Amino acid sequence: MAWASGGRPRMNVRGAGSIWGQRSLQATTGTVGNRDLHLRAMPLLRAQIERYSGLSRQKEALAVAPVRWELPKWSSMRVLIIIGFALFCCLPSRASTITAATCSQTDVQAAINSASNGDTVKTPGPCTASWSNVTITGSVGITLDGGGNTTITSAAALTIRSTATTSTRVTGFIFTNGGNSNNGDVTTSGSKTGATFRIDHNTFTNANPTVIACWNNAPGLIDHNTFTGGGASEMIHNMAMGATDASGWGDDIMPGGPNMLFVEDNTFTNSVSNGGFLGTSAIQSYNGARTVFRHNTLTNAQIDQHGTAGMIGARWWEIYENTFVVANGVAQDKYMDIRAGGGVVFNNHKTGQASPAAIIFREEDTGYPALYQVGRGINQDYSPAFVWGNDSIMPVASNSSNVTQGVDFIVSVSQPPLLVRCELTVDSGVAGGLVGTCATSFSYTPFTYPHPLQGASSVAAPTGLAAVVH
Repeated sequence: MAWASGGRPRMNVRGAGSIWGQRSLQATTGTVGNRDLHLRAMPLLRAQIERYSGLSRQKEALAVAPVRWELPKWSSMRVLIIIGFALFCCLPSRASTITAATCSQTDVQAAINSASNGDTVKTPGPCTASWSNVTITGSVGITLDGGGNTTITSAAALTIRSTATTSTRVTGFIFTNGGNSNNGDVTTSGSKTGATFRIDHNTFTNANPTVIACWNNAPGLIDHNTFTGGGASEMIHNMAMGATDASGWGDDIMPGGPNMLFVEDNTFTNSVSNGGFLGTSAIQSYNGARTVFRHNTLTNAQIDQHGTAGMIGARWWEIYENTFVVANGVAQDKYMDIRAGGGVVFNNHKTGQASPAAIIFREEDTGYPALYQVGRGINQDYSPAFVWGNDSIMPVASNSSNVTQGVDFIVSVSQPPLLVRCELTVDSGVAGGLVGTCATSFSYTPFTYPHPLQGASSVAAPTGLAAVVH
């Protein structure tokens, strides 16, 4: 700011030209009037105010203080300031980090209850606690962070209810209880079109029988976790719509789409040696489930897509780029046990000792087509599965007379340029139809990998905003 002719101070603002004010630097407050614009509590950052006095034009520094501005009515600067102030008021509030007083269920639940969308709730580890149904409700999307050193010793410890628009994340915990088939240690639920939840970078040391149970076909991402279980473990259960609800077979599924349960970049280990396979599964899906299982490492464990006799089978699956390790003398007989639905299986790999295991398609009900069987899509329309590009030491076979290679599942060396699909209402299939009754063909493209949520916080940052301070 320099003193202009007439004794009025002038401040040069970069990019804004000259602004004229009164000689007095007295702080004032008020509202916009016809002659003056009074700004309340707007600090001037790094303002340089100078005065030239006498004939020598000696430069003097003045103290910085709020200035009462005089601007012509509706000048361009007045308009810019008003717009800028309005935009500032519209900025979202910053997410907060809340640390629970202790790791107890009471204190952690209290911290969760006090959180808003986008907040992070941390536990003050290292600590060990027993929880019973600590709940993140469907009203907020938050991050619950165990810091890598919070150990939870109970089953049915945590419930995640997805919101419509904001993701919830659970990360950094050690779970040591074996869980149960319906609730696991962690239970998730929500709507089919809700925000995707994320469970990542946790350790499950006793995944027997089930440590994560997912319900309602709510979209989810389970990534970078370590699961260790014994013989006959079923580490993740995708329970979908439940045992009495067949609606998962009546709605649209877009192959390669986002609204599924994604399980990626995890490690699953069956710790039993010397013959203790017993059908140990990294994941089992049921009741109209839709599952994407990719880029995982499984040691002495399989993938199971359920179709038990008389039950509602899994609806859709995409299984690719997984590595199956057979070790420690375990007599593994299947890499995949696929008993219902349609989907794609490709580019999976096998390492370790020799094994008689195979990728198996089968059906446990009689008749053709059986309800929910392999090669069925929306409303039981004919919709074959496709298999290609898996290691040659991973044979593909059917052990059911009503599941036929070339009809219910198609095997090829590489991906076919076009696949047959009856998974959408617009695909115009025929309920209970046979081969040739689904006329829709499509080119399959997997969903983005890694899942976009791996690189995002629970709340997306605003776009199109910029702030510059000189």
